[in-house]
Amino acid sequence: MTKPHVSVIIPFSRKEQAQVVLACLGQQTYPADLVEILLVGAQSSVLSQHWAIKAVETKPIYYPGEARNIGAHEAMGKYLLFLDDDCAPAANWIEENVAALKRPGIGAVGGLIAGKSRAFFARCVDFSRFGFYQVGKERTMVVCSASLGVEREVFMEVGGFDETLRSEEDMDFCYRLQAHGYRTLYQPTIKVIHDHRRTTLSALLRYSYFYGRVSGLHVKRLYPGLSRRNKILSMVQHPYLYPLMMLPISLGATLNIVRLTVREHPAVLLYSPFIVASKLASHIGIWRWLLHGAPLRGGGNAE
Repeated sequence: MTKPHVSVIIPFSRKEQAQVVLACLGQQTYPADLVEILLVGAQSSVLSQHWAIKAVETKPIYYPGEARNIGAHEAMGKYLLFLDDDCAPAANWIEENVAALKRPGIGAVGGLIAGKSRAFFARCVDFSRFGFYQVGKERTMVVCSASLGVEREVFMEVGGFDETLRSEEDMDFCYRLQAHGYRTLYQPTIKVIHDHRRTTLSALLRYSYFYGRVSGLHVKRLYPGLSRRNKILSMVQHPYLYPLMMLPISLGATLNIVRLTVREHPAVLLYSPFIVASKLASHIGIWRWLLHGAPLRGGGNAE
């Protein structure tokens, strides 16, 4: 059976890390003549001199959904595989994406996001921000856009990513797929190595606070019926009540991560106090979002 053409779409902002990713894509088990690589972003053409890519030059883009949509409209493949430029894919990454996407009813697939650094606080980042993407068991769940595959027709059917979201655009995308009757699948055989370069406690807390601040509760309020957490958080209307919920929700989220990962990663018990701190930092960011009374959806307000 003839294998389908695929398009790998990479929002570009980090030249050094992107070159590592491109080198890994050059070593895929999938036939190279069936793979189109699109690098989307300002100055992306610099790398086209040394790599077999299609550079899609743009203005500087700070909202990843916009870069992914631009790449999707330029792409020619049957399947669209989105990959962050700090995520180096395993050699069978394309092969495993395509295999999962061929399964009936699958709208999008994502996979294991393993941190590159083994430093203590880097591992805390891995488990606090990507805890549900550390396990070796397949699950139906929201998948992360750092590594996300979708059939082109399905992508167009649901309208692509929301370009006004600076974070949680992948969550929003998956919820819309689910509303259209598709499953979103976490498949750990799809693996990338994430070089996030956040190796200190300060970086962990600032990272978590920033994404809480820019995402707020916007996406969760759009889909309150799709998860228990969304329903609970959507009930909060008054910002001065929110601090009462921050610690219980942070503890609950941490316990859920520990419960899911401890068998494969016993060290998560050592990381758990800092996972709680990370969750609290995120909720402090959300609290500030609530105090300002409106979603931060414009570039000028992001910190």
